[in-house]
Amino acid sequence: MENEELIKRPNFIKKIGQFFSWCDSKMINIHMRLVKKMLDRESQARAQGLIEKTGFKTAGAFVTWLMAFPCHASKYSTHKYKQAFVRICFSAVLAFLPATLLLVFSEQVFPSYKDFFKEYSIVIWAMMTAVMLYFLLKFGLVLIRIVTCLLFLAVLMASCAFFFSDAASETRSAIFIVIEIVTALFFLLWNFWPKGKKQGNGETN
Repeated sequence: MENEELIKRPNFIKKIGQFFSWCDSKMINIHMRLVKKMLDRESQARAQGLIEKTGFKTAGAFVTWLMAFPCHASKYSTHKYKQAFVRICFSAVLAFLPATLLLVFSEQVFPSYKDFFKEYSIVIWAMMTAVMLYFLLKFGLVLIRIVTCLLFLAVLMASCAFFFSDAASETRSAIFIVIEIVTALFFLLWNFWPKGKKQGNGETN
């Protein structure tokens, strides 16, 4: 059925879908190489005795460990316990925002239950952590797309800030708003445009 639907789609829709599929392939390939490179560097530093349980022998070893730490959330990590720990850490940090928003919402909409929600704020945060962990595992590719778009956004805005440094603040604000809207639309299209074939679930799995 899916193949029949793809055949029936207009040619330009399929071409745009192929472009986004190409973006996924390139992005995953770059991500894979970066992650594997950092994990290999950390393994080499451990083998050389620069990173031990007691500490770090050099500043470079500490920087290597720090940069490799988030990479252990990837499926390429051979340390399964560390992989699970890093994923839970990420989820716990990400859970602070929705948990805080929920507490604020409860105070505004259900003021009589304000104390109740505050009393069980740890439970709410733990539940949000579990939800964020589920999304991290289920939609890892979306997370990588978000990071990629944010990096492009940062580069574009920094470039515009440099090239239009002499422009009025209103002009720069308008340019920044346009860049943000275009990046947001690109991100939405990238996620929801029908693609020619399904990509993997991302490299966080």
